[in-house]
Amino acid sequence: MIKKIVLSILFLMLLGFVLVQYNDPDPVIWMPLYGWGALLVLMGIFGKYNRWLIWISMAAYFTMASFYLPSMLEWLDKENGRNLMQRMNGSKMYIEETREFGGLLIVFFVMVVLNFFRRDIDIKHGIKRA
Repeated sequence: MIKKIVLSILFLMLLGFVLVQYNDPDPVIWMPLYGWGALLVLMGIFGKYNRWLIWISMAAYFTMASFYLPSMLEWLDKENGRNLMQRMNGSKMYIEETREFGGLLIVFFVMVVLNFFRRDIDIKHGIKRA
């Protein structure tokens, strides 16, 4: 029961991420990225875990986030970890890219939680874990 509640909250959060991206300059990229994570969580709510999809998604989200790491470090250096919610500015692209970094990390950690719940199901049913 707790799993379903946690996964439902994560699903609603990711669905909210998808909806917020509607006004983003590049929704064609970000809506499917968050939507894919939401779909995997929705599958988990119904007990349909696919370890390969979860693992590949974890790797993809982490890899994509790593491309934004330099921008996040630049934001920390220039803004001292502040002003992340200011308007987009062409001279401060690191702010938008830091937000994107954070979003990708959030989805990565959602996939980690999903994988944890999947492993728990495998243990209960005596399935050999990979």
